[in-house]
Amino acid sequence: MQAQMLIALSAGSLKGLLTRAKNPLALWDLPDYTREELDLRGLSLPTDMLAGRTPADLDRIRDRADRVGCPCLMLVETDPLDLAGADARQAAAMERLRKLGTAANRLGCAFVGLKLKEIASPAQMERAAQGLRVALAEMDRWEVNLLLQPHGGVLEKGEPLVELVKKVGGFRIGALPSFQHAFDSGRMTDTLRKLAPYAQAMLAQVRGFNAKGEHADWPIEPCIETLRAVGYGNMLALDWSGKGDGLKSLLRARDVLREALVAVEAETPEEEEAA
Repeated sequence: MQAQMLIALSAGSLKGLLTRAKNPLALWDLPDYTREELDLRGLSLPTDMLAGRTPADLDRIRDRADRVGCPCLMLVETDPLDLAGADARQAAAMERLRKLGTAANRLGCAFVGLKLKEIASPAQMERAAQGLRVALAEMDRWEVNLLLQPHGGVLEKGEPLVELVKKVGGFRIGALPSFQHAFDSGRMTDTLRKLAPYAQAMLAQVRGFNAKGEHADWPIEPCIETLRAVGYGNMLALDWSGKGDGLKSLLRARDVLREALVAVEAETPEEEEAA
């Protein structure tokens, strides 16, 4: 039996609530809000939301998350890291990865998502792979996995990203695809089909809806159907980046994903019986 995809929340979707003038939401209130108002049971945290926070703050977020049953699952680095550049830049990137591993461990995250700065040659690809192997040796002590986002140079395309994941090797490296990237590639379902088998999490961007309540930028249902067809059963991090009332839009975005999952799962028994 195939694993059910878990819908979590990319906490960046709630940035407006943290900065609003009246009754702003505290950072450590994110798990409660996500669980109680959105009925979602997991969080993905972008690092720019944690800038300036102390280790005690991270512990407080994790404690609240564990208490309400909405764990922190993934930490996503906002800025690209240069693992293929000169020695000094690579050393700075490695130091940043150590800090990310420490922060992820304090938060209880199993994954760190990151982008690499532009890679344009086989030599840069090999240098990045070597850096990632060293980073993974350290990440292993925190039991944290690294997930690479399609970004920068040849890594914008699915095949080179998969090649890099394979080159690094091991079970603590994977891909972090996104609906947005797949749509921008011009071959949405093909891109998802190539990357999903190597993905341990996925960013499910949702931006806006038409008068019928349908997602206006790209169809959600074919994305879910493609993921189900290739056996993907990991986390979908709902990432709302549209305009309008935050809660109302997030609830609609959540429902669109849930409806798509239910529709795909409802078709599965008949297909299996027919086979």
